[in-house]
Amino acid sequence: MEPQVPNFCRNNEQRACITVCAPSKTCTCDCEEVRRVLENEIAAMNLGLSVGTMKVGCNGECPYGVLVGFPQRGFFYEQVDGEQAKEVVSGTLAQGHILFDLLHIDPLKATSGRILFDRSGFIATIDDSFCMVKVAQYFLQFEEGVSCGKCVPCRVGSLELREILERIIQGKGEPEDLQRLDLVCKAMQDAPYCDFARTTSDPVVTILKHFRSEFDTHVDQKVCPAGVCQGLAKELEEEKEEREGEE
Repeated sequence: MEPQVPNFCRNNEQRACITVCAPSKTCTCDCEEVRRVLENEIAAMNLGLSVGTMKVGCNGECPYGVLVGFPQRGFFYEQVDGEQAKEVVSGTLAQGHILFDLLHIDPLKATSGRILFDRSGFIATIDDSFCMVKVAQYFLQFEEGVSCGKCVPCRVGSLELREILERIIQGKGEPEDLQRLDLVCKAMQDAPYCDFARTTSDPVVTILKHFRSEFDTHVDQKVCPAGVCQGLAKELEEEKEEREGEE
C-alpha cells in the first residue's frame, strides 16, 4: 500500500515535515526515545515521512525539554515525552491539529519562529538546513541600529562582528577573523556601558561555542556545510573555472 502523506505536510517543499532535537554529550533529555516513538507511529500509520534533525547546542540543561519541530510550518512543540509523541503523529501530522499544550510560545521574543535562543547558552534551529554563521549574522542584523552608541564595545563591536561575519559568508574569511570574533565578543561581554552589548553578542558567543567547526569550514575550506552561503559557492565555482582554464 502506498504511503499516505498527510495534508499537514507540503509535498513541494524540500524541508522535512517533522524534526526532533538530537542527542549530544551534554544533552540530558529523552530525545532518542521521542524520535523512536515518532518513527514507529509514523510507520504504523503509513504516513510515509522521515523524522529530520534539528541543530542544537546546549550546556547540559535544555530549558525546553525534548523539542519537536515543524519546519514547513515554522513552529516548535516543547517538553514532549514518549506518550505525547504518539499524539503528535495522530493529531498533528495525520489530522493537522495543533496541540496547544505543547506549543512553544514566547511573547517576549520577536525573532524567527524557526530559531530558539536562550541566554543560558541554548540555541536550536528547526532543522539542519541552517548555516550557523548566517544564524549568527541574523541575530546581529536583528539588533542593528538599536544600540545607543554610548560605549565603544557596543557601538564599534557590533559593527565589527557584522563585518567579520559578512566576510566569512562571502568566502573572504581568514583565520585571524575567527580570533577577532572571540576578542570582540569578549570585549562586548566584559566591558560594556550597559547590558545591551552582552545581549547583542550572546547569540554569537553561544553559536561559536557549539558550532565552531562550521566557522572553521567556512574559513579554512571555503565551504558552507549547509550549502546556503552564495558567496562561498561562487568562490568555489570561480576556482574551478580557473583550474579548468589552466589545464
